[in-house]
Amino acid sequence: MARTVAMTSQWRCLGAAMLLAVVTVAMPGQHVQAQGAALGTVSGIVQAAPTNVPLPYAVVSIPALGVERFSGAEGRFLLTGVAAGTHELLVRRIGFVPQRQQITVSANGTLSVTVSLVQVPVRLTGMLVRPTDRCRSPGLPDSVRFPEVAQLVGLLRENASTYRALVRRYPFAYAQLRALGDLLPDGMQVRSVDTVMVPSLPTVQYRPGRVVQTEPGSRESFMAIPSIIDLVDPAFVANHCFTYAGASVHGSETWFRLDVRAAERLRSPDVHGAFYLDSASAQLRRMELELSRPDRLLAALRAVRGVIAHSTFVEIAPGLSILDAVCAVNWRRSSRGVTPRHAAELQTTVAWEFTSPPPDIERATAREIPPWQLNARLDRAAIPCAAAGP
Repeated sequence: MARTVAMTSQWRCLGAAMLLAVVTVAMPGQHVQAQGAALGTVSGIVQAAPTNVPLPYAVVSIPALGVERFSGAEGRFLLTGVAAGTHELLVRRIGFVPQRQQITVSANGTLSVTVSLVQVPVRLTGMLVRPTDRCRSPGLPDSVRFPEVAQLVGLLRENASTYRALVRRYPFAYAQLRALGDLLPDGMQVRSVDTVMVPSLPTVQYRPGRVVQTEPGSRESFMAIPSIIDLVDPAFVANHCFTYAGASVHGSETWFRLDVRAAERLRSPDVHGAFYLDSASAQLRRMELELSRPDRLLAALRAVRGVIAHSTFVEIAPGLSILDAVCAVNWRRSSRGVTPRHAAELQTTVAWEFTSPPPDIERATAREIPPWQLNARLDRAAIPCAAAGP
């Protein structure tokens, strides 16, 4: 989770809307073999069935040993230092059915494996689009009554699992350009522009009904926004309902929309959301979050009538996406006929650098920097989330 910060009664977005701290020590799941243990190697290729086309950046793991790697650009992988014996090999790729198989590794030997994954058949043609209703029965959709919705939720969570595997194994940092200002009827008045470095691995977990928190010893409150990794957190799933909301065309792609709504039993602010998945690749393209129950904010924050944060993602390699841009607005209530000055924030990723990059990916990448300047007036069209006011 990350956070948008409020100064008493007026909210102001600070920091990246999706990500917080990076852990540079050994991550959970990294396996250390005892000295002198009988070890072997597993090499192989991941491909699509039935075409045998190599699948880059599949997650290949031996869960019992805590071993986890990505396949390279040509679908090949190599697991070294694997304890001799019989293990379960798990291979996952966004948009494909995960495969588990037993392998037997010999001491000082190399086992060659070919893994063929079957694409998930997402068939939503003619599926009934239901309006998003109050969430009275949260949790994973019933796979018998709502198989298509359950499938979309599975694809969404596979995106989260893949990102989690990426940042645990290959931590990196973003350079993000931020523009903060006031949203006016004709555009955004920029009050500040800066660049911040944002580590990739969140350290704060989602807590149901606790997305609005107060700094210890301070009057400042902040909104802790769930990150993509929180989508695999059982607590998030258990406190939200999921609904298929239709398909839409975006350029050359068709996106499936999955709506997520906070449970009615949560009496304090949480988040509602909409997630957009590419119908062809199952990649997460956009995430739109908004504060639920703004009417139950602390008295000092009652001037806030809504908070939204829209995020887009960019593929750095086939099957691997990271944060691209964020648009956030804190909507304020009108008072005595005065037009409110809503706090707005734009973020864009202008560079990233891995501590140690995934196979066949550049260690560092720089992108074009937008021409945001202090005191500039940005056209309303430059604030894409502004049209989604509460």
